[in-house]
Amino acid sequence: MSEITLWKPEPDLILHQALGKLAEELGELTQIVARCLIQGYTGSDPKTQQHNYVRLREEMADVLAAIDWLSELRHDLETYDSPRHLKKLKGFRQWQKMLEDDARAAP
Repeated sequence: MSEITLWKPEPDLILHQALGKLAEELGELTQIVARCLIQGYTGSDPKTQQHNYVRLREEMADVLAAIDWLSELRHDLETYDSPRHLKKLKGFRQWQKMLEDDARAAP
């Protein structure tokens, strides 16, 4: 049996576009996150002089808007305050505490 399957684009036009917009916004967020890692959170774009943290805030807002729109279109995708969301957030907070404890213990 072949492992190749027939793929077709999402047929619902609005859902297709919402998914595409989310992918686009995630890509832009990924770019500014990389810039913050490479140039620093308080660094700035050499062309525009805009601070990286300002761009990061803007791109995070764009991604959240795209997620909200997709959630409005497909109620089965709502994630805020879901058990998965809350569990993940709790884990991130525990990890943060571990990092802070480790930093305090370092000579």
